[in-house]
Amino acid sequence: MSLPPVTFISSLHNCLPHTRAMLSSLEATVDLPAHQLVLIDDASSDGTPAFLRTLAPRPEITLLANASNLGFAASNNKAAAAARHEILLFVNNDLEFAPGWLPPLLDALQSAPQAGAVGNVQRNYASGLVDHAGIFFDLEGLPTHAHKNRRHPPAGTLIERNAVTAACLAIRKETFFQVGGFDEAYRNGSEDVDLSLKLKSRGYRLYVALQSVIRHHISVSPGRNNHNDRNTEIFRQRWAQHAARYGRKEWPREYFRRYARYWWRMNPRLAARALLILLRLRS
Repeated sequence: MSLPPVTFISSLHNCLPHTRAMLSSLEATVDLPAHQLVLIDDASSDGTPAFLRTLAPRPEITLLANASNLGFAASNNKAAAAARHEILLFVNNDLEFAPGWLPPLLDALQSAPQAGAVGNVQRNYASGLVDHAGIFFDLEGLPTHAHKNRRHPPAGTLIERNAVTAACLAIRKETFFQVGGFDEAYRNGSEDVDLSLKLKSRGYRLYVALQSVIRHHISVSPGRNNHNDRNTEIFRQRWAQHAARYGRKEWPREYFRRYARYWWRMNPRLAARALLILLRLRS
């Protein structure tokens, strides 16, 4: 199967062993010289800058560096501006890829109706359980990973979601910049959900390619969770009221799915509330 050229983008901040493993698995599963890889060093203080110098000169690799730590959104926006190809594929440096992971993503982006962006299934590297098969919203309009800690992702090839993570995300360059890229008001969190809702507000749809499965070392980057409260507050002010409308339809079923194997852990009050909402939706 002939694949369109892709610009892979990865923002790096320390964690050199994970970066090495990610690049090794990327090169083992993708014909990298047929594409472009943009690596942007976000002011790493470990051996990352020296390691990146060993990668040059390779025509398929573009190296960028920030003088100071700018965070996920700004780094990826800067890297996307250097992309040579129409399709961008953002990848965290703590991912590890398996054979066959790329074609389902690209097929969905090119063929799914009004596709704005496509994510994939990500398994927790440590446990092997599903960490991400899309994102849903709760009754307050706040995001949660779907199918988290399940043994298996949903059946089928494609599922539509209202948001997807940018840990591994395919999107057209034109579409990405049309909606303003990642919002740099966020710092290492919520940028991807914000991007998803910007896409939906423009009429695009978000998908998860269920046959694309990778492994993810969850949140290992230094400072990954330092700004969670501020990020959540920004998201709450901008999107929560809007996203809560999705939550009223999504949350009840997702609540029961999450506890299907551990029903005794259900909160009786929340279970009753979820059941009541489902009954109202059916009436």
